[in-house]
Amino acid sequence: MKKTISLIIVLLFSIMICACSTSNESKTYDSFSLSQELPVYASEAKYMVDIHKPEAIVGWGDYVFVAKIEKELRTEYKASAGLPRTYYSITVIENLKGELQTDRPIEFFKHGGVNREGKSISLLEGDSLLEPGKYYLLVAASEKDGSLGQGLPNASILLDFDNTDQLSSSPIIEEYKQHIENEIKCDRERYKSVYEAA
Repeated sequence: MKKTISLIIVLLFSIMICACSTSNESKTYDSFSLSQELPVYASEAKYMVDIHKPEAIVGWGDYVFVAKIEKELRTEYKASAGLPRTYYSITVIENLKGELQTDRPIEFFKHGGVNREGKSISLLEGDSLLEPGKYYLLVAASEKDGSLGQGLPNASILLDFDNTDQLSSSPIIEEYKQHIENEIKCDRERYKSVYEAA
């Protein structure tokens, strides 16, 4: 009887360890600063669109917008294989395609970030992490659950200004308005973000 009880306890303990090791996990880092110090490993991938054509990238996206990166929130690690996801609080300043809320910060993620052990960074080849406090032009897609994210390189364009007064004179924004007018449509399933304006 004692052997049976001991065996059951050992089995239950093993199941708990396995469940913990395969569950989702999140950690908090200053990922942008760490990306200047830690080794960065680029992950090659095949994409639905030509990532070297802005018209194809905006055609893939559900939303194209200018945003300020307020702060990094966390890095999540899924139980299944794949890159970490780095989550940010952002404020949308101007919508160029689609209508996201502009009256409050929203959550946005990028595929890639500090790896689980905290000693290296994995990113999509050609991609980079976002710097809090800076303005970017972002191309994003909604996931099935309504979350808003980015899974393509060349879809985050750092804007060279410090405040929104310089927004109207940005040649990059004007250029991307043209790319949106001439976008190459991407045939994929699309979802509505929970952060769409009402």
